[in-house]
Order: sequence, then C-alpha cells, then structure tokens
Amino acid sequence: MKVLAAVVLAAALFGGSDEDVVSRLHVRFDERDLIVRSCLNVVGTGNETGLATIRYRYRTENSRVLANGSYAGTIVFELGDIVVNAPRSIGWPQMSEGDRARAEALRRAIIHHEIGHVRVAETVRDELNARTTTIVEPDSGAFRAEIESIGQAGFERFTREERAYDALTDHGRRQHVAPGPLAGADTVLQCS
Repeated sequence: MKVLAAVVLAAALFGGSDEDVVSRLHVRFDERDLIVRSCLNVVGTGNETGLATIRYRYRTENSRVLANGSYAGTIVFELGDIVVNAPRSIGWPQMSEGDRARAEALRRAIIHHEIGHVRVAETVRDELNARTTTIVEPDSGAFRAEIESIGQAGFERFTREERAYDALTDHGRRQHVAPGPLAGADTVLQCS
C-alpha cells in the first residue's frame, strides 16, 4: 500500500480539472441511458454503473546497435484508447424533481470516479517514464527480453495502482476519502 499512497498523492497533486484530464488525454465517452424500475435498482445490483478502460502500452525509443555490437534503447510507457463508460442519464418511472437532482449528482460522481482512474494511470505512466534509463544488452534477444521484463513490470504496477484506487474508494462509494482532486462525492444514491 506504500506505492498506492505515493501514486494517489501524486495523482492528487496532478493539476487540472476533470475536463482538463479529458482534454489532455483525449478521453472518449461511451454513454448510455440507465433506466431502472425504481431508485433501489440503480446501485443495488452490485454492478458498477461506470467503467474506465485504458489501453496501457510500451514501446522502445532510440533503439540502436552500439559500436561494440550491443543493443541499446529506451522504453517509453503510454496510455491510449481511454474510454469512460458512464450513464448519460439515470431514470425510473415517476421520478420527483428531488430524484432527478440526486440521480444527476450520482451520474456526475460516477464520471468523477472514472476520471480518477485516468488520473492514477497518467501518474503511473509519468513515474515509470521518469525512471526510465537507456537499456544496454549484449544481443538482440537479451535486449528484447529486458524490454519485455520492464514492460511487464510496468503493466503490473499499473494494474496494482488501479486496483488500489478502487480499494481506497470502494469503487467510488467512498470517494470522499481520496486526496486532492481525486476526492469527490460518493457514488451512492439515497432513495426516499
């Protein structure tokens, strides 16, 4: 959990609003109307009503063969194809104005939680890239193996941090406990 604390705090310090994150990382939204039988069915199913999918990848940069025949290059971590699935609207029959306001607040809280995943992923990517040094190996096989090993370790870190963020916030139900810009309204709906 020490690594989580560092990443969550770094993500909390990463500047900008949710809209800035969306713009900076070209986040796409896949929205749908969430229509249920009653207020109790909105979050009572146990399924998450939002989801951020982030394609994590890495590549080599400045790959070259050195004068002594060794292979050298740098690994670069990237995020791509970032999609936030979230409700466009939340509704059920015979909603009151108060219901509509609470449902809209929930919808915004879901989006904020999912953008939090993007912030955490961005922080992990930046930290991994900041630590990257030139990799030098005696042959192409060893070079590829080292790149794969570092890339896999980066992916495992990315996965751990995403899971830790959900554990910290209970998938958004306790979003208020997150630090800085990650903090927000909890993804809960009080039915009247």
